[in-house]
Amino acid sequence: MFKVENKSKEEIAEIGRKIGEAFAAEKAGIVTMLTEAQAIKAFEIMTEYFYRAGVLYATSETGEGYLAYWEKKKKNAVGPALHMIKRFLRELPLKASLTVMQSGGEQYAKIFKKERNYIAVSMIVVLREFQGKGFMHKVLEQPFAEARKKNIPCILDTDTPLKVEKYIRCGMKLAGEKKLRHGISLYTMAYSAILS
Repeated sequence: MFKVENKSKEEIAEIGRKIGEAFAAEKAGIVTMLTEAQAIKAFEIMTEYFYRAGVLYATSETGEGYLAYWEKKKKNAVGPALHMIKRFLRELPLKASLTVMQSGGEQYAKIFKKERNYIAVSMIVVLREFQGKGFMHKVLEQPFAEARKKNIPCILDTDTPLKVEKYIRCGMKLAGEKKLRHGISLYTMAYSAILS
């Protein structure tokens, strides 16, 4: 894994589009509450946010998979977050913007609020053409290694039972579930050297 840096606005938009296409193709979870075009645009916007916040990583230059993560102790800059919110409100219908923003409620932050520190994974994706080839394990190697080294949990929220099963196969455990609208749940997953 390496940090995504020194990319043009167009390159980041292209990465975001590919990430959005991968999520939209799943046709499950929160993206089902959006049109395909809205889902792709939402992930373009979020990808730019993660890039500007300095927390976007890729498996390689080929970009088979992407990940956004950080430590609880390290505060993200406010500027990129405000820029993201403005883009959501300007480029997506209000209902779609609210759907995306409400789904990103960071349930893990509530469940693990007593933890002094943790690794928070906010976006994880393997692009469509690379799915089913073991890249999910590769994408998670770096945050898991940091969690082991610092003896802190690595946590994330996900929105489908299929993804829960994938994360369990990667070594995570289900830590919580919250029911959302339209029969969709938000699942909190945790990896810890202590739990493993």
